[in-house]
Amino acid sequence: MSEDWIRLNDLEGAFSQITAFAFMLEQLQEAVDDREMDKVVDVTHALNAFYPVFVDNWDTTFMKAWAHFIISQN
Repeated sequence: MSEDWIRLNDLEGAFSQITAFAFMLEQLQEAVDDREMDKVVDVTHALNAFYPVFVDNWDTTFMKAWAHFIISQN
């Protein structure tokens, strides 16, 4: 497998985690609509816990791809 393919695949994997985040947002909206405050609190805590992990993963993966495609090309 080429280094290009690995970097692009890693980026796709990191980006796909947004789907999990979107799912939690949908769950939060349902809880708000249903006025289920315990669920609102639980999902909000989950979103707050996962967000930095997703962002850090994306940043790290993006920087590796950037280094591979841009910096190594110079």
